[in-house]
Amino acid sequence: MSLLGGNDLKEQQKINELELKINREKQKLDKKLTRQKILLGAFLVDALEKDSVDGLKKYTADNLLDFLTRQTDKELMKDFVVSLGGVMPVENEGDL
Repeated sequence: MSLLGGNDLKEQQKINELELKINREKQKLDKKLTRQKILLGAFLVDALEKDSVDGLKKYTADNLLDFLTRQTDKELMKDFVVSLGGVMPVENEGDL
């Protein structure tokens, strides 16, 4: 071991431990945010199913597909939009 670099290993180890702690906290925050989104989604689905908010069904049916950017997401939500009274746009063969 070098006389000049003896503390470098301890400092690097402390940095590594702090980075692990930061990553764990980020994971906790990500899980919390995901749970919040799931709960909010469940709340909104309940409101849509009960038609408890005037205009929410129509607004969702008219705008959800425009909000979604991936075609796979649009396909996933197709039955839901139709159940709200919305329509799926007809796809051209070029859109596939």
